[in-house]
Amino acid sequence: MIFCEDDLQEEQEAHPLHGDLLDAVISHVPLIHLVPASYVSKTWRCAVSSCIHNPSRTKPWLIIHAQSPWNPSTILTRAYDPSSHVWIEITGPTTTTYSSPLRSSHSNALYLLTPSKFSFSSDPLHDTWQNVVGPHVWRTDPIVAVVGSYVVVAGGTYEFEDDPLAVEIYDMASPGWSTCQPMPIILKNSAATTWLSVAVSDQKMYLLDKNSGIFCSFDPNTKIWSGIGGTFDLRPNPSIYFSVIGFSGHRLILVGLMGDAENAESLRLWEVNCDNFECEEIGKMPWGMFQRLKNENSMLLSIDISAAENFVYMYNSSEPKEIFFCEFNGGNCEWGSVRNSFLTDQDRMDRFIFTCSKVGLDDLRKAFWLGNRKFKVEFAEK
Repeated sequence: MIFCEDDLQEEQEAHPLHGDLLDAVISHVPLIHLVPASYVSKTWRCAVSSCIHNPSRTKPWLIIHAQSPWNPSTILTRAYDPSSHVWIEITGPTTTTYSSPLRSSHSNALYLLTPSKFSFSSDPLHDTWQNVVGPHVWRTDPIVAVVGSYVVVAGGTYEFEDDPLAVEIYDMASPGWSTCQPMPIILKNSAATTWLSVAVSDQKMYLLDKNSGIFCSFDPNTKIWSGIGGTFDLRPNPSIYFSVIGFSGHRLILVGLMGDAENAESLRLWEVNCDNFECEEIGKMPWGMFQRLKNENSMLLSIDISAAENFVYMYNSSEPKEIFFCEFNGGNCEWGSVRNSFLTDQDRMDRFIFTCSKVGLDDLRKAFWLGNRKFKVEFAEK
């Protein structure tokens, strides 16, 4: 947007806070408060626009949804904004009713599933939901992934279903369910999100067996799986005993725990080449941080991750009292952590569901200033 010099001069006389001083002030305002700031004047709108084009101000948020086991409709949402270093408590209704367990298979999609209904959301703050008829096969713990215009639902079938590897896709462009080639037979005993890690690109869904390293991919356009007849082993180091995957921007990242559950030695990161599946080690969690993740009083059986843009968040999903993250800055890994100050003893009975997305001004405007949701901000404890 272009403004004439006379307009800017007139605004500067009316609002003495302008130029470098205004830019400096705006740079310290948490992202969630920039929407009302953009309405102050044209000059402020320009300053806000300039600020949010700085990559350091729009780092992806980690969003934690805590669902009560006694009342599924009771959900408290908390978001961490790393660029402003604040926790944001989000309340208020969305466009769906949480009548069943809320779930997520990968970093940015939420879903609800009953025998007759399937609801899913993939926008950053999950303000928009689509409600459709449920898939043909009844499932209790499926892999669910949004890939382009398709929603893939695989495995996780109810114990009395005939095919535990059944795959269906829902086409949002031409609404309706269709049956696809089943999952690779080698995944028969692990065809559920309990055992599989999921990563999604613009065109494919990738699955990794967390314990064995068995790896394959699915293309919803062709409805075909790769790796059948010789599933790839994605273990670049034989010392890996547990691993998960996620997309950080356009990079497929493998996060692995080294050693064994009773004596975890380290946590390392690899970048996976999606053409030949070769792995290049790109980072290792600092020792002191790893000890806090490990929790010396118990075994480190597993971890979970959420990834987006140039961030990978790592945590213990059953008790996320501290969140660890790695930011990829050029060729370097910059590590950090934040305490979840909202977690209380009462919350420890809740189910925690994680998503991760880049959040923009339009997302905030839609959720809080044009919608009826509310927020409360608290600066994070390091």
